[in-house]
Amino acid sequence: MTTRSLLTLGLLASTAFAAPNWAATSTTTVTKTKTTTEHETKTKTTTVHETKTETETKTKTTTLKPTVTITGSCSASAPLSSSTSVSSTSSSSSSASSSASSATTSPSSVISATSTTSSTINTNPTITKTATDVPTATASGLNVAAKNAGKRWLGTAADIPGTGEGADPYYLAEFNNANEFGEATPANTMKFFATEPQQNVFNFTGGDYFVQQAKASGKEIRCHNLIWANQLSDWVTSPAVPWTNATLTAALRNHVTKVIEHFGDDCYSWDVVNEPLSDSPAGAWAANVWYNTIGEEYFFQAFDAATQAVKANNLAVKLYVNDYNIEYLGNKSIAMQGLVKELKSRSLQIDGVGLESHFIAGETPAKADQVANMQAFTALDVDVVVTELDVRLNLPATAASESQQKLDYYNTVSACVSVARCVGVVVWDFVDTYSWIPSTFPGQGYGDLFLQPGGANTPLVKKEAYDGVLEALEGLAEIAA
Repeated sequence: MTTRSLLTLGLLASTAFAAPNWAATSTTTVTKTKTTTEHETKTKTTTVHETKTETETKTKTTTLKPTVTITGSCSASAPLSSSTSVSSTSSSSSSASSSASSATTSPSSVISATSTTSSTINTNPTITKTATDVPTATASGLNVAAKNAGKRWLGTAADIPGTGEGADPYYLAEFNNANEFGEATPANTMKFFATEPQQNVFNFTGGDYFVQQAKASGKEIRCHNLIWANQLSDWVTSPAVPWTNATLTAALRNHVTKVIEHFGDDCYSWDVVNEPLSDSPAGAWAANVWYNTIGEEYFFQAFDAATQAVKANNLAVKLYVNDYNIEYLGNKSIAMQGLVKELKSRSLQIDGVGLESHFIAGETPAKADQVANMQAFTALDVDVVVTELDVRLNLPATAASESQQKLDYYNTVSACVSVARCVGVVVWDFVDTYSWIPSTFPGQGYGDLFLQPGGANTPLVKKEAYDGVLEALEGLAEIAA
């Protein structure tokens, strides 16, 4: 076990923060000022033995050619099980990390369908103790390693402003460290409830702040998200007059158009539709106000409005669809391939697919399966991004579970490194203190790259999971967990 392994183990304590004030109060009518974005972070952690191997091995992965003919049009299913409330869970999660040390080898085991819908960040600070108090590095970092590996960036989600993250000087110092993070995803501040609290009255205060904060350290921004089943404004979910297909379609298109116009090229990309597919059954349309009222055309209306907004404003922003449990080949990922094909057949802009990648240690898809799945998407002439990576543990954590977590992080990042059109990896926040996991999955946590042994507003310590990410980016050989 490495010097970063836990020697003192225990459950994570949590303390709730109040809901962001900006989400409920400040509303401004839409103006034409382009500005800031904020990020949504999801993180993961993997552990591996710290026995360094000096020989670099390059693993070849064969591309699985997708033999897919499933279209995106499936029967409706029950709504997604994990929804987020605006009050005490912002959408994204934070993580903790460790410094580089050893290489890992990929296990042959493959476990499917371990993720759950995330896009909701919890601002509960959690405290965990480890044996080694190692200060975070600034001379090098994950983003530097990602660029050296040919990736665009290594990024993180963040729930700024209005939460403990934005007031924690140690968190902000790491977030602003461009050597560690070259991308930022707003966990909550660009979602529907935050940007259009009343119909056709737009509030970009939080999003603009996020953009400003991210750009100050040279980050690109994956703007998240335009249309989703959750975190909607009350006027959408409880309208004064029942929606019709025509009236809700008009509201959807107006929202997509106005928000894209406002943020413009401050966004590297937009998640146009978030989590359109269900797990019950896998690959069916997820039931929500959009699907229940408009039908499957809501998905294509959203992309049509986004395509028109990009063209009309001469923007370079890329358009993505984002979902969970599509990180391995299966009914849901094949249905997502069908949606990409249908968008292309309609001449609508689709630049990439976001693979959320919320995993449980020991239950993540094997590296080879993740590579094959990524290649199945890129064969359709789209990019892929790992958008919300974290790897949660059953608590209390053990040396063995940390080692497995390190390996799982390694495998996902290494899969992205292996695929030319995998743009980069984004963790769903990076510090356990602010992770969404403990409040969403009782008895689980410790899923990020860093921790704060002293709690919020204290120095960050890297975890073994951090080592796994760095080793994957540096192309170090895999060793057994």
